[in-house]
Amino acid sequence: MSTARPSCTAEGPAVFAAEAHVEDFRLADGTAVTLRLAYTRCGPCDAPAYLLLHGYAGSHHALAPCDDAADAGWASAWVGPGRVLDTDRAQVITVNLPGSAYGSGWEGAQDSHASVRGMAQGIDVLLERLGIPRLAGAIGYSFGGYVAQQLKADFPQRVDRVLGLCTATRGRGAPEELAALRALADADRRAEFRHAVLMRSGLCEWAADQGEAALARELRNIRRWAGQFSAQALWRLRAAAIGFGLAHCPADTHLLYASSDALFPPPDPLPAHASVVVTRYGHQALLYDPGPWLAPIRAWLAASSR
Repeated sequence: MSTARPSCTAEGPAVFAAEAHVEDFRLADGTAVTLRLAYTRCGPCDAPAYLLLHGYAGSHHALAPCDDAADAGWASAWVGPGRVLDTDRAQVITVNLPGSAYGSGWEGAQDSHASVRGMAQGIDVLLERLGIPRLAGAIGYSFGGYVAQQLKADFPQRVDRVLGLCTATRGRGAPEELAALRALADADRRAEFRHAVLMRSGLCEWAADQGEAALARELRNIRRWAGQFSAQALWRLRAAAIGFGLAHCPADTHLLYASSDALFPPPDPLPAHASVVVTRYGHQALLYDPGPWLAPIRAWLAASSR
């Protein structure tokens, strides 16, 4: 495991980035590799620990703005000193999911991908090495919610409770999508792909409310993302999503949906372990308009501390 280093120098909490190496990590096809697992750590090491996991096209740089990722600081509205998840009173671990474009990967086996179950196993190894026998909670947004639930299902002794944000117990996608994702080798094509996805996921409504200048900034950020994210990461994570499925929601899991989310629509009838945030901004609402999410996240944290 490498020495931790400050990952963000802009305004925000003191976040330290490092990486761990997991030997004999098994990819979805059974190939054994040495996994490089990038992560960050923030907050007192003797405080209750929470795991925070990013979405499909996101990064683990969730807590503060920085130059390392286009979406850096995506959770900073509700995680940090004095915020809903207070890093003065809790430690927060974020992990770049294996196969993503921000540091977690392996040498060789370039036509293979990690499964969601494998990702959960790698995180379990990391937590053991960090001396965290049990998490107070695991919070996963979108794809990250798959991994948080899988961690709870496979390692119930490791996780007290799970909060899934805009996610489900089964992964999205179909095998025929993978060839198209592999073909997005050019950054301009990846930017077009991402723009189209976001327009269906809340960007259209957000831009109508925020105006042309805000949309122009978002489009610049999409182009920046396209220069950082790879076609390989897109197909690997989609393949993992296609293979993910749980028979039921793990015990002590709460799912928080966005009312207008077309990717993960709230089920009808709504089960007892779920609730809904009313928002215009679809799947991106947690990032575009985090305000309405603060109260339900605070309520979940308060319940987890009792």
